[in-house]
Amino acid sequence: MSSSNATPNADGGRADPSSDDTAGDKHQKESAKVEAVCPFCGSSDTELESTFGSEVSKSQFYCNGCHTIFERIKYDGAMPDTGRERDGTR
Repeated sequence: MSSSNATPNADGGRADPSSDDTAGDKHQKESAKVEAVCPFCGSSDTELESTFGSEVSKSQFYCNGCHTIFERIKYDGAMPDTGRERDGTR
């Protein structure tokens, strides 16, 4: 009996795992919602190149204007949960 990573579909057969392109869809949705301006030429015609850059907290973008790759810090505007109350005390 051979082992397969594919999951069974509705009729009991095995689905082809390579046909699942939810990762590609997620990548496109991420690049659509994040807008980055190129720090070299100022162009906003950029694309998400990689969700991870040289650090986990950075993403890589490609500029279609000057054809360079640059990094941007991932920040969604929300304050991260630190486990402390935000009353101004230490």
